Amino acid sequence: MDWPDIAKGISILGVVLLHVSLAIPGGQDTMMSHLNALLDPLRMPLFFMVSGFFAVKVLNQSFGELFRGRLWFYLVPYLLWTPVNLYLHRLEGTVFTGRAPGTWEWYSGSMLSATNMYWFLYFLVIFNLFLWATRKLPAWAIVALVASLWLLMPAYSEIEILRKSIIYLPTFLIGAYFRPLISRFAEAATRPKAIVFAAVLYVSGLALGVISNGLRDSENHGASVLWLMNLRDTFAHALGGNLTGFDMDHLPGMIIRIVSLPAGIVLCVWLGRIKPVGEFLKLIGRHTLPIYIGHATGLSLIFGFGLRWNFMEIDNFSDSLWHHTNTWMVIAFACAMLGGYLTYLISRVPVLGWTLVPPKLPEPDKTPAKAQADSHVKAQSAKPMNASTSSKTYGI
Repeated sequence: MDWPDIAKGISILGVVLLHVSLAIPGGQDTMMSHLNALLDPLRMPLFFMVSGFFAVKVLNQSFGELFRGRLWFYLVPYLLWTPVNLYLHRLEGTVFTGRAPGTWEWYSGSMLSATNMYWFLYFLVIFNLFLWATRKLPAWAIVALVASLWLLMPAYSEIEILRKSIIYLPTFLIGAYFRPLISRFAEAATRPKAIVFAAVLYVSGLALGVISNGLRDSENHGASVLWLMNLRDTFAHALGGNLTGFDMDHLPGMIIRIVSLPAGIVLCVWLGRIKPVGEFLKLIGRHTLPIYIGHATGLSLIFGFGLRWNFMEIDNFSDSLWHHTNTWMVIAFACAMLGGYLTYLISRVPVLGWTLVPPKLPEPDKTPAKAQADSHVKAQSAKPMNASTSSKTYGI
C-alpha cells in the first residue's frame, strides 16, 4: 500500500507550508498559501486517519503493550523536543522584538494544553488511549462518547484539547474501525464510481463550509436563523456557558473533514501512479517525524535567527525579486525543510537519535503460559495477510 505514505507526505508538506505562510508577513495571501488552503480539509484529517489505520493492533493489546509499543514513541520526542522549540521561538521574540522571556508556567502550560507546534504527538497519545479504553464498548456507545464531547463545549470551549478532539478524534477512529472498508475503497479508487463519489462528497464539504461562513459572517439573519441562534444559546446556557459562531464552526468543520477523506484517498492513489511524484511523496511520508520536529526548529533557528530579522525586507512593488513575498516564502520553506533534514541526521546519531526514536522498552518477564500464547500469536501472524488485516504499525 503506497497511498498511506503518500497521504503522510502530502500532509506534512502542507503543515510545513502552513507554518511558513504564518511566518512571512503577507504569506497567507500568496498563491502557494491559497493552494494549500484547498487541502485544509485533508491535511491533518489524512494524518489522523492513517495513524488510526495503523493503530488497529491497539484493540488487542494490554496497557503495557500499548505503552511500550506506541505511547512511548510519541511521548519521548514530545517531552524532549517541545521545550526546545518553545525556548527557541520565545528566545527569537526576546532577542528581536523585546518580548519577555518565557516563564516556567508558560512552558508547562504550553506543554500540558498542547498549545505548541508538536500538538499532533500529544493527540496521538490521547487518541490511542481513547481507542484502547473503549475497545470493548459497542459501536453506539463509542459514538455517544465522541458526540458527548459537545456537551463540554459551552463551558470549556477555550480548551484546545477539547476543540481538536471534537474535530480530529472521529477521523482517527474511522481509520481504526473502518480499516477493511478503507482498504477496499483504496483498491477501487481509480474506478469512475469511486472518483465521482469522492468528488461529490468533497464539493459538498466545501459547500457546507461556504454556508457555515455565510451564516457566521452575515449581519442580517432571517427568522429561521434567529430561531436557531436562540436555540443554540438556550442549549449553551443550560450547560453553564455560551457558544460563539467560532465555537459552532467546529461542528461543520468536523463534518467537512470526514466527508473529504474519500477524496484524499483517491488523490493519494492517483498520485502514486505518477511515478516521480509518488516516489517523492512516499520518501517524504516515510520521514514525517524528523520533518515534523525539524521544520519548526529550521524556521526558528535557521530562518528566524539567521535571515528573517537580519535580511528580510518585503516590498512587492520593488523591482528587486529579493523583496517579494513569494521569494521569502520559498526561502523560509527551504529553511524549514533543511531543519527537517538536519533532524533526520540527528536521528541517525547513536544515543542522540534516541530523542526522536527511543529504544524499545524491555518487556516484563513472561510466564510459561504467556510465552506459549505469544508464540502461537507469532505463528499465526507469520501467515500471509491481505491489506485489510495487516497489523503493520507506522510512526507518524
